[in-house]
Amino acid sequence: MLKIYGNPLSIFVNKVNFLVIYLGLDYVFIALDPRKGDLQSAEFLAINPVGKMPAIVDGDFNLTESLAIMRYLADKNNSDLYPKALEERAVVDQWLDFTTVHIGTSLLKIAVNKVFYKIFNMEPDLRSLKEGEDSLIRFLPIVEKQLQKNKYVCGDKLSLADFSLLASLGLTDAMDYSLSDYPALSSWLKDLRAMEFYQTYGKDIPAVLKSMMV
Repeated sequence: MLKIYGNPLSIFVNKVNFLVIYLGLDYVFIALDPRKGDLQSAEFLAINPVGKMPAIVDGDFNLTESLAIMRYLADKNNSDLYPKALEERAVVDQWLDFTTVHIGTSLLKIAVNKVFYKIFNMEPDLRSLKEGEDSLIRFLPIVEKQLQKNKYVCGDKLSLADFSLLASLGLTDAMDYSLSDYPALSSWLKDLRAMEFYQTYGKDIPAVLKSMMV
């Protein structure tokens, strides 16, 4: 059976968790707590020597990196969330990278330096915080424009890129980061959160994240 290693409060782990629940896959989730050193345990380092999550074990096959895992699982299960046609697949890849590098990374910079630094006994990095805020101001309008044209990130069909963006935006609730300037994005987010896979797994994540930041 598929095993997923991670923490349910990680946006990268949730990209994978949202996908496997949407696909209806049987899996076992092995929860890891970075604060307890789980990522550096001998057991986990044997799966992922980098010591980062998520990671999966599928039979005798190990795989790390959230986007690689998403692509693998979609392909293995013949899902149209990751199209076979070259150009359609390239568009999904483009937005997977965009939502991860420009949206997810920017949100993480803000979250780490406004709230998570308290949990991990770190000093806030004000330069990194400003970089994250400036990046969102630059890149969220691009997503907004895309969703004004399309029902979903890559067009009229749900794709892996939607799961990637959805997981990243979980941080906005936790930080009370308003998306009111982005009505198309807000509507898209409301629609996805109403779907069964999100109600099954993701609906409590924003509140739990927010409770950790007090």
